[in-house]
Amino acid sequence: MPARPRLKDRLLTILTTLAAVVIFVAGISRGNTRVAVLGALFFLGYGVLHAVTRRLEPAARLLTGSEADRAEAMAQFRATRLAGQGALLIALVGVVLEFTLQWPPGLWVAGTALAVLAIFVGGLWWFSRSLRAR
Repeated sequence: MPARPRLKDRLLTILTTLAAVVIFVAGISRGNTRVAVLGALFFLGYGVLHAVTRRLEPAARLLTGSEADRAEAMAQFRATRLAGQGALLIALVGVVLEFTLQWPPGLWVAGTALAVLAIFVGGLWWFSRSLRAR
């Protein structure tokens, strides 16, 4: 059974490298060096990120959801629920500030996205700690 994920990992590495080469050649042949380099770096970066996360335990499985056992899936569910609750609370505060103080939205959207992401990562860290304690 362990051979199968290795084959999938190797296949993804080969495909992302091939995609990077194709994008690079296509970009250069059309005279667009910027697209060639950025596109190739994107695909190579994705391949490297995938290869690194597959070797990390159990944090990577919590983030990707792949091969997570029941306890890890529960930690991910709890972190997602916490992030959703945080998003609702931030939205409520934003609506109240808009109606009471006429606070312009400005950076609220970007700030909210970052806050929800931080809540999710923090919740994932917190709930995964309880996994290790068991």
